[in-house]
Amino acid sequence: MRVAKLILTGLVSLSVSVVAFAKAEKPNIIFILADDLGYGDLGVTGHPYAMSPNLDRLASEGLRIENAYVSGAWCSPSRAALMGGVYPAREFNVTHTLDYNKPSMTSVLKDAGYTTAHYGKWHIGPKREGPTPDMYGIDEAFITNGTGPTWPKEARKDPHYREKTTPHYVDLTIDFMERHQDKPFFVNLWVYPTHSYINPTKEQLAVYKDLEVEINDFENPLQREFLEFVSQHGDIQDAMRAYCADVTALDTEMGRLFDALDELGLTENTIVIFTSDNGPGPIGTEESIIRRYGERPTLLNNVGSSGPFRDRKISLNDGGTRVPFIVRWPAKIAAGRFDQSTLFGGVDLMPTLASIAGAEVPKNIDGEDLSQRLVTGEGKNRSLPLYWNDRPGWSTMRDKQWKAHLQKGEFRLFDIIKDPSESSDVSKQNPEVSDKYLRALRKWEAVLPKQKKK
Repeated sequence: MRVAKLILTGLVSLSVSVVAFAKAEKPNIIFILADDLGYGDLGVTGHPYAMSPNLDRLASEGLRIENAYVSGAWCSPSRAALMGGVYPAREFNVTHTLDYNKPSMTSVLKDAGYTTAHYGKWHIGPKREGPTPDMYGIDEAFITNGTGPTWPKEARKDPHYREKTTPHYVDLTIDFMERHQDKPFFVNLWVYPTHSYINPTKEQLAVYKDLEVEINDFENPLQREFLEFVSQHGDIQDAMRAYCADVTALDTEMGRLFDALDELGLTENTIVIFTSDNGPGPIGTEESIIRRYGERPTLLNNVGSSGPFRDRKISLNDGGTRVPFIVRWPAKIAAGRFDQSTLFGGVDLMPTLASIAGAEVPKNIDGEDLSQRLVTGEGKNRSLPLYWNDRPGWSTMRDKQWKAHLQKGEFRLFDIIKDPSESSDVSKQNPEVSDKYLRALRKWEAVLPKQKKK
């Protein structure tokens, strides 16, 4: 009996130790979301000019996913899907307000024992009089484009206000890490670059004062065509210098954040995710810009790169929804991985992080738990296609190598691996595939709530 009691006591002690170890090993998570940063805007993703040494290093120390998408082609639906794990067209109302009575990324992680924070742009739902951050399980917040603690009016009058927000958000994040380093924390660090209108400081611009733009340095003919348009309506040299300065200023602040993680000894067991909310911002005619801003700007400088993909923000072609996606977790993810096989959607982030954090993955969501693909590159890939429908009259899906569109009754099919610019419709050459995806898109549209006209 005494031996049995000792064995039982030992098992209980071991069980307690395992639980304590699991709790101690729960990773911190920092989710960095850029604003309108294109797939091709970093050095690691092929930009010929923009210098991003800190984010390039983050990729070399972790994982970069090639087939990563957000679930909306513009800010609000994309951000709502990242937080809620559901497709915007299926779940959210016209303002894309996230229902605080349903699970969100922050509420799920808070329930799992995380201290949570949100610093930066919110832009989910109305700018004022919407749900407050605490209603989503957020312990600390300082935000714009939402309801909660924010910048005073005087600060927003500064012509370089937007350029000065990122350093402040990084300061807040570092302070938060210092105060909560003894238990798991989660931070949404949602920054403004490279959303227009871009107006770098003299110090930020000085980095690129000698840059001379040659449009043919960009491999994608679609990007060259776009830059030709800019050069006809503005100053392409000043535009590119300003845009690259914005990217590098963002990268510099990211370097400061990464250094702080090192100094606090938190790098090894902190997941750092860097991505963007959609493709690079569109640029219209001079007349449309005048209508929007009230005067002709001195620079037409929203010259972000979609990489090899077609179109930009607002479009459901890959240039609008394919984004850079970098994950570093030294304790678990091998350095230098470039994953070209995993299909990862914005709706997948919440359930994936919930699983990694040991939280209960919510049911009745569109996202899938792809934690094993993230950590090891093995395990099941996404079982269902990705869908989009945040543009009225235009539904899209991605499944394996296929990208299918149903736009105002017209069906198009592309082999996105062979044809990343979505230039060659192969629907007629692949009738069985076309029939399958046409039926899938019609079925998808049939279950969506009717969209209200604005």
